[in-house]
Amino acid sequence: MSAITILAILLFILMIALGGKKGLISYLTLFLNFVILLIAIVIIIFGAPIYVVTIIFCIVIASCNLFVLNSYNTKTKAAFYATLLTTIILIAAIYLSVAIGHLQGFTTEQQDETYIFSMNIGIDMVKFMVFTVVLAVIAVVIDLAITISSPMYELNEANPNLSQKELFHSGMRVGREILATSANTIYLAYFGGQLTLFFWFFKLNYSFGHIINSKIFVQEFISILLGGIAVAISIPITAWLSSLLIKNEKPIDKKSEHTVD
Repeated sequence: MSAITILAILLFILMIALGGKKGLISYLTLFLNFVILLIAIVIIIFGAPIYVVTIIFCIVIASCNLFVLNSYNTKTKAAFYATLLTTIILIAAIYLSVAIGHLQGFTTEQQDETYIFSMNIGIDMVKFMVFTVVLAVIAVVIDLAITISSPMYELNEANPNLSQKELFHSGMRVGREILATSANTIYLAYFGGQLTLFFWFFKLNYSFGHIINSKIFVQEFISILLGGIAVAISIPITAWLSSLLIKNEKPIDKKSEHTVD
């Protein structure tokens, strides 16, 4: 039995033991997300418009991770809309960053390993870089959105007399509390993936300036900054959409929402 199989079984046991039925659904969602990603990559390989695939991918991923895990209600709808709006803004920012920074394509280090292969693979690497950055950031944005919308909904249930403006400010306070941890999650995930390469360059006596300015690290740093931007802008977007949807929620929706939960 391979190490991957053992770890997968261990994860399954822990999620079932600690999460029960919801843990099982969460575990199955992990594989569902993997399948969705593979389908998106295959569609891109066959020449589908990358931006269209990116938008559809975000819609499907957000739907699975919000509606499947947390049911269909006001707080998940708010988180879903906030995720999509944040993603659209992020795509524009990523495109400008990738185009201006000339980050598309292979790095010098990767070219040394791939020079014997044809580089004419029929994929616009600027657009594909947009897809890869969105892929890395979308999970954090989804998590942040539902983390803000859920307590806002519960706060409104506890105190229905709160105005939409007061509820919005409450959501902003929640967002500020988790902004730093969410940004650090992106930073550590990105930088941790390149730490081995960093030490390799250091041992080869590359100067610190050369390492920092190399294309492969510049791509990672820009991705970290874009991820932080996505996290930051998702806070007011989620707080505003949540307060709007919660305060304009119909009484019949509230009744059905309690039934689902």
